[in-house]
Amino acid sequence: MYRGSLVNLRHQSITDMSKLAEFMCTPRYIETHGNEAPRFTYKEGLEKKYKERMEKHDHNELHMVIETIDKKVIGAIGINGNFWKNGLTWIYSFIGDVEYLEGGYYEEALDLMLEFLFVEANARKVKINIQSNDPQGMAAYKTRGFSTEVVFKEDVLCHGKYIDTYDMVMFKDDYMKTYMKGVVEA
Repeated sequence: MYRGSLVNLRHQSITDMSKLAEFMCTPRYIETHGNEAPRFTYKEGLEKKYKERMEKHDHNELHMVIETIDKKVIGAIGINGNFWKNGLTWIYSFIGDVEYLEGGYYEEALDLMLEFLFVEANARKVKINIQSNDPQGMAAYKTRGFSTEVVFKEDVLCHGKYIDTYDMVMFKDDYMKTYMKGVVEA
């Protein structure tokens, strides 16, 4: 478990799947994650994926819940692709409970994940794909030092209109400069 002042990150469990499925069925999640497909069987699908992950012990994935310090699950964050040889990691994250969109919860979860990836897991490059209709998410990544690497024009259909998606990236060297600056100033 990784602890912050607002949130903790802990490994997902089968009992978390129901809450995560609930979040993934909200209009906000569907709109900002490029999938307008019906979600009526999503809980069962997540439970099946969870069981499969537990059976195969995939070292290229890491799935955690974001929970408040009083243990309320408010979202998820994780690695959905890790290429150890190249030091490249793809991450995902979301806050599903709209009450926690403001106040630094998302940012702290991201900070905890980045510290894990760059300091403990020795990642060289962390990437995320984000849609143009998620300015709050994009701002959170930019303030953490991510930059746009690739823009995919008219990539995802949302409300009958194609919108852009961005691959954003942060390198370990840039993270360490920022991290070390914060440590030195503290």
